[in-house]
Amino acid sequence: MRLVAAALAFSLFAMPSFAKGKKGPKDGQFCSKKQVGTTATDKSGNTLTCKADSKGKPRWTK
Repeated sequence: MRLVAAALAFSLFAMPSFAKGKKGPKDGQFCSKKQVGTTATDKSGNTLTCKADSKGKPRWTK
């Protein structure tokens, strides 16, 4: 019973952290191959473009 109560308490405590949602892309963060050539806006309003870096990996760049 204590185990069940502890699991319930932890799940209720952890739920708000999962509800924050997606924050959007960041400069230097990896993007998917499908997104190469597209643009997006980060949370501060900067326009980011997904393109390959020097090693060929797709990343968000300003």
